[in-house]
Amino acid sequence: MIDPALVARVRSEVAAGIDPSTLLTLYADPRRRTLLRERVRSVARDGVTETQLDALCAELFGFGPLQPLLDDPDVTDVLVNGPADVYVERAGRLARAEVAFRTIEEVADLAHRIAASVGRELTLERPFVDARMRDGSRANAVIAPIGGPSLSIRKFRRFSIPLSGPAPSWTASGLHPDAAELLLACVRARATIVVSGATGSGKSTLLRSLAAAVPEDERLVVIEDTNELVLPHSHAVHLECVPGRDGNAVGVADLVANALRMRPDRILVGEVRTPREASALLEALSTGHEGSLTTLHAGSAAGALDRLALLLARSGELGEAAIARHVALSVELVAHVARDRAGERAIREIAAVEERGVVSLWRAGEREVRMPVRLMRKLR
Repeated sequence: MIDPALVARVRSEVAAGIDPSTLLTLYADPRRRTLLRERVRSVARDGVTETQLDALCAELFGFGPLQPLLDDPDVTDVLVNGPADVYVERAGRLARAEVAFRTIEEVADLAHRIAASVGRELTLERPFVDARMRDGSRANAVIAPIGGPSLSIRKFRRFSIPLSGPAPSWTASGLHPDAAELLLACVRARATIVVSGATGSGKSTLLRSLAAAVPEDERLVVIEDTNELVLPHSHAVHLECVPGRDGNAVGVADLVANALRMRPDRILVGEVRTPREASALLEALSTGHEGSLTTLHAGSAAGALDRLALLLARSGELGEAAIARHVALSVELVAHVARDRAGERAIREIAAVEERGVVSLWRAGEREVRMPVRLMRKLR
């Protein structure tokens, strides 16, 4: 355990002049982390081991005892149920972590720092926050009176895997090679594709895989909460949401509307979650912006269209018949991903939106891949 007197002295000499709301962002930058570490080393003087120095820096500027877990490339999720109840997910499996906070107040303090780092506050009136960190990681924090304090952190992983080829790839995870070729052909033919799945199923990973097939000579406008879609395209413009209060936030719907004025060949939306976002995206698709890609939370390919229709219904802008027609005309293909109990992520279904509704083209385990009817003109 680090001497509290040492922590107090280093904090007064190193951290006193730094805005507390910027500490997590500063420490996430490798170059600044190195500078802070050397500054702390000089103030701490002799007698501090490298391990103690890491722990001291993490406590002052980072995520405290969680920092080693967040720095571990094999960890995908970090979950804090209480000071001594910390769990991690590795390779799709949860296990208790051998770390702990000293007190429940330390957990609450970290929750408040996470909220402050994205310009938000945890209050009695709003005792929870969902924060997108600058590195793309997602952190959810809960405090009393509704529960907690507890933390759920999903690390952002920038890797991309191809549709075909040796592991890691989608075909190595069970996707039929002909189904992979169909997806590639649909992307190149400018089909509008929705990737559906549950939380942590691999939606963003598949979206990156599909986006990699977009021809280099096309201009992409990528819209996300936080820049996650690392694309190899030289002609890609990334727009990020800006959190805020008192109506000053810039959301996905605002950015979709602005993207239409940026001469996009395609619009990629990281995730559609709200009625306003769904309405803005389908409005863009209906104005001729073919080949767009997005993700949506849903339990199946057919459920993705139902979810999109539900979001549009909640926006109150269209009647039921108009919504069904609008969705059917805007979306051409749905790729559904899921994660099994062993933590393996795979494409489970590819479906086309035809005149008679959602038609499955391939499901996991099938040896035959059927061709879409409506898309045949584009695929020729």
